[in-house]
Amino acid sequence: MRADTVTTTRAIAFTAAFLLLSSGAARADYITNGGFEAVQITTEYTTNPADVPGWTHTGPVGDALLLRAGPQCCGGTNKALAGEGDQFVSLGGGYTSLGSTEAWSQTVNGLVTGQTYAVNFLLASEGETPTQKITVGFTSGSSTPSQTFTSIPTHTLFWQNWGPEQYTFVAADTSATLQFSVTNQQYDVGLDGVSIAPQTSPVPEPRSFLLAIAGLLGAALLARRRVENAPR
Repeated sequence: MRADTVTTTRAIAFTAAFLLLSSGAARADYITNGGFEAVQITTEYTTNPADVPGWTHTGPVGDALLLRAGPQCCGGTNKALAGEGDQFVSLGGGYTSLGSTEAWSQTVNGLVTGQTYAVNFLLASEGETPTQKITVGFTSGSSTPSQTFTSIPTHTLFWQNWGPEQYTFVAADTSATLQFSVTNQQYDVGLDGVSIAPQTSPVPEPRSFLLAIAGLLGAALLARRRVENAPR
């Protein structure tokens, strides 16, 4: 094989490796226990913050902190659903703590200053009201304004309808403290599936990615044949 063919083949291999590494980097996650599954509870719910490692809870407990999918109180026929997996957390004042603010927060590390990131999460109303709100922002490490999100409407009890949400921010430091909060909310909004990843150009779907690699390899083989069949 001639030197120029070797160079072409190596260049294609390096390109394929770069694309593969880039696709993995785009899915990097900075959140610990974003699915709230680290401690598996066996009851309907728990009010112990230690059952939610990686997160800090502030404000009143409300009716529950960590909930498990399945039957809930009051003899109803509806069963709680999780956004993903089997468990999720809630935020709300319950019946006795109206007027107060409740929050879940976590400090994330390894950010790149000036980089834009996306916080993805799942949100659901408990069901006593069709929709509920939650505010997402940073108490340190980013000057991006907080944003309030509204759950998708539901008319059934116990977190039946989960919707995906996204909040983007610019890192002002290598670490930042993410906070989800509610204020003066009687019922408990559900939160699940929290993740943070750099906001980059879309990663090709697996099929498209494989087709691209196949095309590169085909080009390399064609170049090799042309060199081998060229007059000497």
